[in-house]
Amino acid sequence: MLQRSAGILIPLFSLRTAGDLGRGEIMQMQAMIDFAISLGHRAIQLLPLDETAPIEASPYAALTLFAIDPLYISAADLPGVGKLAMKRARKEAGDSTRRIARAKYVALKKKLLERAFEAFALRGRAREKRGLDDFIQENSYWIHDYALFRALKDHFEFRSWDEWPGELAHREESALATARRDLAQSIHKYAYFQFLAHRQWKSIRDYAKERGVYVGGDLAFSPGRDSDVVWAHQRGFDLTRTIGTPPDAFSETGQRWGLPMPNWTAMRADGFQLWRSRARHARTLYDMVRIDHVVGLYRTFSFGADDPLTAKGKFTPEDEEEQRAQGEAVLAAIKDEAGDMQLIAEDLGTVPPWVRKSLTALGIPGYKVMQWERDWDAPEQPFRNPSDYPALSLATTGTHDTEALTIWWREQPVEERARLLKAFNLEGRVNVRAPLGMPVLNEILRVLYAAPSIITVLPIQDLFGWCARINVPGTVSESNWTYRLPIPLERMATSHAIQSRAHDLKQIASYSNRF
Repeated sequence: MLQRSAGILIPLFSLRTAGDLGRGEIMQMQAMIDFAISLGHRAIQLLPLDETAPIEASPYAALTLFAIDPLYISAADLPGVGKLAMKRARKEAGDSTRRIARAKYVALKKKLLERAFEAFALRGRAREKRGLDDFIQENSYWIHDYALFRALKDHFEFRSWDEWPGELAHREESALATARRDLAQSIHKYAYFQFLAHRQWKSIRDYAKERGVYVGGDLAFSPGRDSDVVWAHQRGFDLTRTIGTPPDAFSETGQRWGLPMPNWTAMRADGFQLWRSRARHARTLYDMVRIDHVVGLYRTFSFGADDPLTAKGKFTPEDEEEQRAQGEAVLAAIKDEAGDMQLIAEDLGTVPPWVRKSLTALGIPGYKVMQWERDWDAPEQPFRNPSDYPALSLATTGTHDTEALTIWWREQPVEERARLLKAFNLEGRVNVRAPLGMPVLNEILRVLYAAPSIITVLPIQDLFGWCARINVPGTVSESNWTYRLPIPLERMATSHAIQSRAHDLKQIASYSNRF
């Protein structure tokens, strides 16, 4: 089980090493694990690894809830790839200091993985082929649907499954059997890619375990509508509605995520088997997992698929007692399958107080975002001192959806900064008018890390005072979901400035009994 510790939030796609192709890969996690330890941090929190469509950058709108995106497979050491192919791919990728276009990266990685599969199909060793067979058998609860779905997506030039011929869209058994026969090679290929991805991921889990590092994952709330999960479990979704959030101070019309509405009646009837399968699968990948949009398990806000922007939407269920019963039933099913994997609830946004009480009763930590932990009903809405955070919580300065702490500090009026410093007992020790340089940042982190919270997990940008952000919610931009480390991990391990910062962070983590 999770022990008091400090962690780093970084998407896998953000990792960077010398000579890579412009995007993070699985085997780069070895260098990230070593780097985290040098900072006195022994948890690494990732975003979902689920495969997305070639043009979809957001990991929260995936083609699947089980398959690791093949783009994350490290290709350099795969049989059939070779040094010449990698050299050619690096040349095509161009300057590694620049952001690579997603379409270009997809094409490069696909070419390398196709070479690996061709080598496996033609001259793969019997032992490796038995390994693939064993992997397919162990993962039969998801991989058959996934591999067939991906083969069909390629066959129909990536048209949505509800635009396929009716017998395939509605999963008539005779049509599925024909597709499995006709597309056998493509199906085998996508199963092989998952075999590679999961084998590499297991080596990372073993590497992390040997070094006492926790690896954290993210259980996205919903797949995309055009996903293997929705196609294979159509009764589990109400495709006449899409989920989102109700109107609030940030959006007069609410947020529309375009994701399919769960059919909670059907899910309840089968004992939440999909959620059980997801938790069971996550347990094989992670030591801890963040449950995205946990309030949606209690009450899901949705709009009619064709509603105008002025439509108000509704909660399902509508009754508070039913909402609590539903959320606790889903979470009980997840906990039942999670085993020793630590669950963490993303309980941010508009969340009724009774939801957090329910999570506490279930023993699931929620989030404490430093900037948002305030007494909102009191005059001047004072910040809370982290010493008041409960032990059953995750303390942080932000998430993948927030601006960097440096930017937040810069944009606050002096009065707001003063309120934070007062709550943190830092008055007189920190110049309220100074930029958020390392001395000021260290003082704030010392207070935050001293909190009773079982774990702190900070975006890597906030540990180093960097300004870049991962995502701006409600926007579509080429800068979303493309953040990369400013320099390769090899250089970070030798840079005097970075190592000086690492020394400070390790001290902060050690003094707060997190390392």
